[in-house]
Amino acid sequence: MKKNPILRFCLTFMLILTALPAFSTGTMEQTVASAATTTQKSSSADQISTDLQSIERLYRYVDSIYYEDVDKQKVFQSLASAMIASLDDRYSFYVPPEEAKNYQEENTGIYGGIGTYLNKPAPELKDPKDPSSYMITIISPFPGSPAQRAGLIAGDLISHINGEKVDDLTSNEASIKLRGEPNTEVTITVYRNGASFDITLKREKITTPTVESEILDGDLGYVILSEYSPQTGTQLQKKVAELAKQDIKGLIIDERNNPGGAVDGALQAANIFLPSGKTLVTIQGRKGTKNDQRYVSTGTMSFPEDIPIVILTNGGSASSAEIFAAALHDNKRATLIGTKTFGKGIVQDVFKFGEGFAQITTAHYYTPNNVNIHGVGIEPDIISEDIKLKDDQIPAYEKLMKDKVIQSFEKDHPEPTTENIKLFAQENKDLGIDTDILSILMRNEYYAKIPYDTRPLGDMVFDTQLKRGVEFLRTGK
Repeated sequence: MKKNPILRFCLTFMLILTALPAFSTGTMEQTVASAATTTQKSSSADQISTDLQSIERLYRYVDSIYYEDVDKQKVFQSLASAMIASLDDRYSFYVPPEEAKNYQEENTGIYGGIGTYLNKPAPELKDPKDPSSYMITIISPFPGSPAQRAGLIAGDLISHINGEKVDDLTSNEASIKLRGEPNTEVTITVYRNGASFDITLKREKITTPTVESEILDGDLGYVILSEYSPQTGTQLQKKVAELAKQDIKGLIIDERNNPGGAVDGALQAANIFLPSGKTLVTIQGRKGTKNDQRYVSTGTMSFPEDIPIVILTNGGSASSAEIFAAALHDNKRATLIGTKTFGKGIVQDVFKFGEGFAQITTAHYYTPNNVNIHGVGIEPDIISEDIKLKDDQIPAYEKLMKDKVIQSFEKDHPEPTTENIKLFAQENKDLGIDTDILSILMRNEYYAKIPYDTRPLGDMVFDTQLKRGVEFLRTGK
């Protein structure tokens, strides 16, 4: 098996260090003291070299006196994990070999699951006062997924999976527990605004979404950007070119619940709509490094300048999705409608480390207006609130899902019509849930039964944010 260059370097460095004396006698205090004396005499050694020498001496001393054989692979993985966890950054982590396959699937593959992008800080970062530091955060549900159909939203927290607390799980361990064979069930405990409720979901075959488009309301283009990959620019270019040929009068780009992805994909997408020389984003690494870079549009604009653009955003629009939205917004090419974005203004590098992976935050990014949005998000030009379940309606919602009321209605009324959706909402309004919420839940269930290729993308009846985007394109206000 071909070894990773970084791993080869680490192994070489360790072999050099093994030439140092190994301590098999004496106390640990003596060992540490000896190491300290040696490192103090070495004025040319930097802090990393000094620390590695101390760790190596401790490692060898433990290996020599521990009453059983030391599991070297476990120590290596624990050291790598602990080092990255010490950064206190929820977006930086080490993925051990046994979790590498699932990590790759989560980013690029097809698997059985509930269909969510999620984030979970390392267990070492747990703060008892902050539930988001030890629970799983749903960044966004996939369109049409079991999670989305059940009404889970960006910002929901998962505290238990099948009754097991997630506190001590890594992000990948939690992801694995949510996955499983299609048609199997998983029960999660959702924590939302201080209230908890259980919900049981049936896993389905999940395919990472791509770029989708259609003509909406007769003469408006509608594009859903579900995530950014290195191919997003090419895919989007093709879609909008097809729409432009149909003499559309406006374009709506839907980035709601888009968790980001490849920065290059977002930059390629922005180039389609902006003339040459416009600032797209500025990436700034740590002061004193050479990671700072300003990206400008390349002059490959192909979409007509006279066609107005609306971008829909919400709390699930994050990272590269925010880069794209800010690039078009700050350059006065698009109007943002919806709710404030997630606020992930940092970028990560992912690289192979041994048989696992490491993901490390490397820089902040700034919008063309030189704004650092990390932890803040982007305010839209026009606020159009999401339809959300109110806190006092959660018990009723939990009962609705537990009793499978939606599924029962669908069996009795299999036709996915607007009339049936409204009928469901009226019949169940006494449960104590807003009819808007009931309508969307029923609509989602119907959509799931329609073959994906023929499923409508836009909902001009129940999607209030989309309707607001259409209204703006029609009236200019």
